[in-house]
Amino acid sequence: MAGLTVAVLLATAAALTLGAPPRRPPVARRRSARVADGLLLRRRRRPRPKLDGDAPALLVRELAGLLAAGRSAHRIWADAATLYEAPASAETPVHPFSPVLQAAAASAALGLSPVSVLAAAERAGSRETDPALQQLWSGLAVCLRVSERSGAPLAAVLSRYAGQLEAARDAASDREAAMAGPRATMRLLTWLPGGGILLGYLLGGNPLQILTATPLGWLAAAAGTGFWLAGRLWSSRLARNAQAPVQGNSG
Repeated sequence: MAGLTVAVLLATAAALTLGAPPRRPPVARRRSARVADGLLLRRRRRPRPKLDGDAPALLVRELAGLLAAGRSAHRIWADAATLYEAPASAETPVHPFSPVLQAAAASAALGLSPVSVLAAAERAGSRETDPALQQLWSGLAVCLRVSERSGAPLAAVLSRYAGQLEAARDAASDREAAMAGPRATMRLLTWLPGGGILLGYLLGGNPLQILTATPLGWLAAAAGTGFWLAGRLWSSRLARNAQAPVQGNSG
């Protein structure tokens, strides 16, 4: 009897639980959840294209050109955001400039300086893997601060900054061209031991048997591997040191 009573009570509780209407979250919570889901889906479905090396200088030139054409300092951000705005579709990638330009336009529409928006974009760029964006937003923030505090024409300041970006881009291109030869030499030296072993087989010998079957071969293999690793590390260090001045100037 006790077991039957317990079973009846459990069945009644289950029926009440299943029959009760589900608790619905507040309207604001549901709306924020939908917005968050939409943002996440947009970030996942709309990849960002790779930033072109000429794009930062071109953006600064466009901002300076809008000012020279008579646009106000607050209006240029909305105009620039329109230039880089893409159709709202899952297949069309979002330009890296678009979110920051839209935020700067919204800040300028409220009568606020976009410096805080650019500074926030610079901090966000430091967590990403694109130092060109970080440099761009940092430089634009500096240009705005200089113009606001000193009264210098913003168009002239932006034009000079665009010239610096173009000079840095040309220097980086020249450095990449100059490093093409050393990188090819490094690849050649990396595969040269394997080519020597293959050449030994083509000449009718058995280099691996000699290197693994005799104590003198073990010594030669160990010494060759050590020299190969030392040459590889030294060449990589020389290449990094050659690129260090460019990275320092870009930061």
